[in-house]
This record gives sequence, C-alpha cells and structure tokens, in this order.
Amino acid sequence: MTDDGTTLIDTWELPEDRIEESIARWRERVGLIHDASGFRDARLHRRLHPEGRLGLVNVAHWDSVKARDLALANPGFTASAATAAGYATVQGGWYQVAAGFSTVEGGSSDGRGITFINAFELPAQRIDEFLSYWLSLAEPMSKAPGFRDNRLYRAVDPDTRFQLVGIAHWDSHDAWRAADNDPRFQQRLSASRDFAIANPAPFRVVAEF
Repeated sequence: MTDDGTTLIDTWELPEDRIEESIARWRERVGLIHDASGFRDARLHRRLHPEGRLGLVNVAHWDSVKARDLALANPGFTASAATAAGYATVQGGWYQVAAGFSTVEGGSSDGRGITFINAFELPAQRIDEFLSYWLSLAEPMSKAPGFRDNRLYRAVDPDTRFQLVGIAHWDSHDAWRAADNDPRFQQRLSASRDFAIANPAPFRVVAEF
C-alpha cells in the first residue's frame, strides 16, 4: 500500500435537500487551503441513496496534523465552516490505515467507479477483536470481479465517534452489489459483532482537489 500520510475523515449527517449547498461550501473551503504546505488531496463522497445515514463523507490526506492546523488559520475557512452548524452533524477525526486489500500495487482511489464506505461505532478497546472479523469479510470480497481496493482506517483518538472506517473502491455499482449479495458473503456477515454499529452505504465522488 502507498503511504497515506495522515488521513482526515469527516462524516456529515444532513437532510438531502441541503447536500448540494454543502458540496458547494466544501469546494469553497477546500479551495482556500488546498495550496497549503502539506496538503495532498481531498475527495468528497455523496451517498447514492437518500435513506443512508451519512449524506457526505470527506476523505483528505495531509503530511501531518500540524500541516492542516496551520492551513486552518485561514480566516475564510473558519467563517465558511461555521455556516453548516445549523443543519448538519459533522463528526471528524484523524486516522491511520489498519488493514487493506488491493488488486494492484498501491490500489486505486480515483473518483471513477463506486465507493463503498462503512463507518463503525465500537469501543476502542475492542478494535483488535473486531479487526479479525473485518478481515474475514474483506479478504473473500477482494477476490470478487470488479473489486479494486479496500482499506480499513483506525482512529488515532480513542474518543473519535467512528473508531473504524472502511473505504472500498469498485468498478461499478453492479459489481459491488453482486459481491455483496453472494451467499457466501452473507453467511459470514450473519456472524456480525453485536458490540459494533455499522453504517454501510455506496457513495460516489462529487468533488475533489
């Protein structure tokens, strides 16, 4: 796998009718800081189905936490971010890659195809226990037609709401759906860990820098 530096993941819970303006505001904010030293890239993902809990998921890579903190000193960024507080619940945190699978060296994370994101709420002290379960699901899925890559991100701070976030890329929605509906996968899924709350949904990239 490639060096991800430090990964920032923000999840947005918000009404469907506020998503478009939130995307525009994200472009505005990231446009103010994407030239900052230490910024690598950022992609904003939008849910495909309105019933999904998470409407938007931002995934950004920085050289370090310090680099982003320096970039956020831009007063325009702070003013723009504050306007979303009235209608969106945003949960964010810093993450490191805990595990992953890829069909090619380094994986593929471009905006084409489909992105499947699963944010997990679970006690930080049970992450290692959950990791073996995640691997038992992700490994057979990685052999399915249309699979590109899958990475599981682990929160740096034990108080982060979503302690684990899985991000997988597929060639198409149909390829992901076929793999997800495979009886062998569903059998493994039935042994889910009751101490973890999963929030799975397909997304597409709607903006990036």
